[in-house]
Amino acid sequence: MKLTDYVVAFLEKKGIQDFFGYQGTMIAHFVDSIEKNPETRNHSCYNEQGASFAACGYAQSKNDCGCAYATSGPGAVNLLSGVANAYYDSLPVVFITGQLNTYEYSGIKGLRQQGFQEIDIVSMAAPVTKYAVHIREPEDIVKELNKAYHIATTGRKGPVLIDLPMNIQRSEVENPVYDMEFEEEHTDPAVAAQAADAVCEAIRKAQRPVIMMGHGVDSKDSQRALLRLAEKLEIPVITSVLAKSVVPYDHPMNFGCIGGAYGHRYANMIANVKSDLLICFGISLCTRQIGTKVNEFAKDAQLIRIDIDSYNLQRDIHENGVNEQKFCVDTASVIERLKKAAFAEDEGRKDWVVVCDEIKNNLEAVDDNTPERYPNIMVRDLSRCLTDTSAIAVDVGQHMVWSYQSFMNHKGQSLLFSGGHGAMGYALPAAIGAYYATGKPVACICGDGAFQMNIQELQWVKRENIPIKMIVMNNGALGMIRHLQRDYFDCLFAGTSDGCGFSSCDFHKVAQAYGIESARMWSDEVGEKAPEFLQGEGPKLLEITMEHGTFAYPKTCLGEPIHNQQPYAPKDVYEKLMEL
Repeated sequence: MKLTDYVVAFLEKKGIQDFFGYQGTMIAHFVDSIEKNPETRNHSCYNEQGASFAACGYAQSKNDCGCAYATSGPGAVNLLSGVANAYYDSLPVVFITGQLNTYEYSGIKGLRQQGFQEIDIVSMAAPVTKYAVHIREPEDIVKELNKAYHIATTGRKGPVLIDLPMNIQRSEVENPVYDMEFEEEHTDPAVAAQAADAVCEAIRKAQRPVIMMGHGVDSKDSQRALLRLAEKLEIPVITSVLAKSVVPYDHPMNFGCIGGAYGHRYANMIANVKSDLLICFGISLCTRQIGTKVNEFAKDAQLIRIDIDSYNLQRDIHENGVNEQKFCVDTASVIERLKKAAFAEDEGRKDWVVVCDEIKNNLEAVDDNTPERYPNIMVRDLSRCLTDTSAIAVDVGQHMVWSYQSFMNHKGQSLLFSGGHGAMGYALPAAIGAYYATGKPVACICGDGAFQMNIQELQWVKRENIPIKMIVMNNGALGMIRHLQRDYFDCLFAGTSDGCGFSSCDFHKVAQAYGIESARMWSDEVGEKAPEFLQGEGPKLLEITMEHGTFAYPKTCLGEPIHNQQPYAPKDVYEKLMEL
């Protein structure tokens, strides 16, 4: 069996039918094997970064493994931003790179380059992969492929990279194996039992518990079980941004996204100063979530942290780890035990939920009366136009904040973000990958800066007639940095505004040039005009014209507690809520 035929067959048997990449001499055998396999489909991007982000979107939407490939040298290097994205957001993706023939290596130590388009991609990718390997002998592929896939899909999931020289690709595999057994490392039942017992005991003693849910709760069954527990015990749920779409916007226990800078006001207040117990499932509690004054976060609450990543747990939140319990174990095994736990009929905390509702309603009213937040109203209007989409990929910038603050996601509808890596240009190719994962219409929400990062993938959309609704919010600026420059750089908008080293194209006309139906409207016209344009099948691009000076609010000012954000709530409202 040809080696690349084996690699493709292996991945297909693991559930990967769609492969994303760009053709090249040193990956040609692999691409040929994808095309010849009747169960797999090849999708060509127009820059390998697009392929890597598409594989991430595929993995996010399918909650399973994806695959992207590239030829050697510049092709492999172009994958790296997507590799890093998968690593920081715990996405299982197998990256395959081509490489020059093994017999072309000279063996001369210190030689800058062994041959044309040769690069040591394994060393470059090593810091942002769970495993990266260069195959030097054909007989190694069976063990290495099985091993790499196992590493990608178990424990804290993440990317792996396999570098395949051309002569290895075209060699033969004598004994293909598709299911090697490997020892599990993260399923200690004793630790899971201890964690479940600690959670049960803490819930019974607490008056104001909160469930904090992060992307580490990556099993659909676990997500549903945790929400059912929250409903039964009337425990508010606060999520990370990546886990936002796990909880439908109208779920009665949904109390928003935590955020050190731009989180929901009510989520920040409830978690930071009102709760006496935070049960943290698969959420890192990094400074982006809880603010830079780490020891000040929820200082009067007990913390129980359940995380599969032991390195995350090395960081104390409370000073010296006081009143903080940590369990290094996968969240699914703990949640499975909690499903069977017995709680008294009167365990519910209606009074606590009433307090949280009052905080949420009052602070939402504050935000709704902030004129600068008109983009949030626009995002709500757009969410009503996109209820038929399976996934909405959101790029990086102010529009990301507006989206996780105000997009009304329904049950089963995924919001896809580039979280830890924060890569501009993510949304369009990620939405493409999400379409091939779900087989249903998708959307992407971008800013004018972010969309131009991978605008070439419009040809991919047109070529494969992908049913994707593309929203480009055009304020003619890199709005988030412009806001920073207003506050800290005396309004010198270097590299962020028209006339200062930045400008945007006419997206409406660009889409038309690609043969994609498009429209342009002002932000205050979206509620009235967007529904008619966005209905129907096929790809469409909507450019929304906005003023240059847009802002993302509420925002925590540097040094302020995360529950007291700008623009500040009226003093009487703030003091009343703090006394609840």
